[in-house]
Amino acid sequence: MRKLICLVVVVVFLTPVKGQNPAYARKVVDTLCSPWFAGRGYLKDGDLKAAEYIKAQFTEAGLKPFGSSYFQQYGFTVNVFPTDPDIYIDGDRLTLGADFIPEAGCRTLNGTFELVWVDSETIDDPRKYKKFVDDTRFRRSFLVLNNLNRVKEKNLLKKIRNNEFKAAGIVEVVTKLMWSVATRQDMFPSFQIRPGLISPTSKLIKVDVFSQVNTHQTQNVAGFIKGLEKPDSFIVFTAHYDHLGMIGKSVYFPGANDNASGVAMLLDLASYYATHKPKYSVAFIAFAGEEAGLLGSYYYTQNPLFNLKSIRFLINMDLMGTGSKGITAVNATVYPNFFNKLEIANTSGNYLSPLNQRGKAQNSDHYFFSEMGVPCFFFYLMGDYPYYHEPDDKADKLPMEKYTEAFLLIRDFVTELETP
Repeated sequence: MRKLICLVVVVVFLTPVKGQNPAYARKVVDTLCSPWFAGRGYLKDGDLKAAEYIKAQFTEAGLKPFGSSYFQQYGFTVNVFPTDPDIYIDGDRLTLGADFIPEAGCRTLNGTFELVWVDSETIDDPRKYKKFVDDTRFRRSFLVLNNLNRVKEKNLLKKIRNNEFKAAGIVEVVTKLMWSVATRQDMFPSFQIRPGLISPTSKLIKVDVFSQVNTHQTQNVAGFIKGLEKPDSFIVFTAHYDHLGMIGKSVYFPGANDNASGVAMLLDLASYYATHKPKYSVAFIAFAGEEAGLLGSYYYTQNPLFNLKSIRFLINMDLMGTGSKGITAVNATVYPNFFNKLEIANTSGNYLSPLNQRGKAQNSDHYFFSEMGVPCFFFYLMGDYPYYHEPDDKADKLPMEKYTEAFLLIRDFVTELETP
């Protein structure tokens, strides 16, 4: 299966590799967001296909593997939905992905249940709350949580959100459907539904959802270019290539900004340094499992392919598809001397504005390297792009308006890092 996938990916999607090439970067984003890759997740071999594609690009650029393979394999558990979940509200069928989605940890359930509307008035009014508790047959009911941002009784809200009343399930009314990845199943089924499709007058919900926890085998993808002057020291570029995958057979999450854009930058930098030989060795690592909890980068730091102490600096790239509102460097306040070098590079090239400083954060694959003492920044671009963890994070919607400036800033920052 792996050989077949590799062959198909290379033949269908491999494009000539060129350095500092926005057209190439756009092609990478278009490719990784196509239905063939199934959201780079856990159904239809999505993340394996993406790994084979990245491996092919590394090979074409002339990167060498660490050892005998570009792949560093490991595994974890993940909750998946092999078939399309169904929801009916008073007999009206909702559309998966447009009207509703299950929460990532939603467990299997089939049946029809009463609906109980719960809003801020229900929670904050003692009489209404008592009636809600006394009159609800929780095990036969779905709680509908609506507009709870203004709730004053936080302890009661926590009880309801945690389903301490042991209702059959929970529906939350949300303005935007946002998904994630779960490595286990929740104790109860839960769903997100858009406003207007359910109301206080709605009576019944019919649910048919099947999910299962699978052990998923995956892989980080790593390669390097040997340095001309300091081959035993490394500049490291990283980006996660996984995304959320699919719900059932009909809804997939392309993940253009998150993080096909970061992979595009990673591959473009790889091709650039393949033809502009660096002083330091340069490593390129594409991580799996980021969306499931930074699992790929954590595994790598516990099983490094070369000594972590030999890393001069690590640059992690995620959400690289905008830039109209500047760039943020996570760990900037942790490493002020390195941030000064970044400021010098940005000012000299007049690349991105503003250049934002942020402190330590466990929000992408740089984190566990930082915890291991590796100096690193996490770069992400800022802009008005509204799509995140939803099916509309599509390649044709991603502006990439400051891609070239971001590339040149990173290149010049590396030059500053190589300067004594």
